[in-house]
Amino acid sequence: MQTIPLLQPNDKDEDVAKQIAKVWVLCNADSDAEVVLDSGIVETNSGAYILARTQDDAAQVAAGTATRNKNTKKGYGITSYNALAKKVMEKHPGMFNLWKDLGFPLTKIASSKTPCEKITGGKWEQWVHDGFAVLSWGSLGTEADYYMIEECTGDPAVEANWYAANEPNSKEAKDVIVKPKTLNVPTWWRVTGWNSAGAGVAPSDPFGGKPIH
Repeated sequence: MQTIPLLQPNDKDEDVAKQIAKVWVLCNADSDAEVVLDSGIVETNSGAYILARTQDDAAQVAAGTATRNKNTKKGYGITSYNALAKKVMEKHPGMFNLWKDLGFPLTKIASSKTPCEKITGGKWEQWVHDGFAVLSWGSLGTEADYYMIEECTGDPAVEANWYAANEPNSKEAKDVIVKPKTLNVPTWWRVTGWNSAGAGVAPSDPFGGKPIH
């Protein structure tokens, strides 16, 4: 079955930047309003990622901070790009030529794996250092190649309130350290397993709901 390959965190910075910048311009002129709306989010994250890459190149002396910022912005860009790709496939099912016209590459899924099952058992706690949380959840073992972590400081039932956590991805399912975007407010997290078949069937139920200081 032909589909749009989603971006991955280990994709080259240059490839991610080019692909994000390419599709939002084309999708902004699409006939479907939801595709246009999602393309605007990609546009915003594209600009932020380009700026972060420039700062990273110019600040090698402060590589730790600059690179962390760049990787976070890359996570935001990948998350919004993948959401746009899924929206295009949802709104224009099977229209492969249109997908290409909108700037997306095409591929055929050749995987023996199926999408990851929904993750359960999400837990959190304040880390020993202020400003960080430690997350754990039920491991999917070899079913998942990595986990995508999202964060929310508003109503977790509102999809628009979710954004990529910092860090946005993890190979591990235990004692994963993240830095909340906003401290001292109720914060939620959810996790989705990813493998060669793409995103899991659904994100985990939100967990957290207490402030991190």
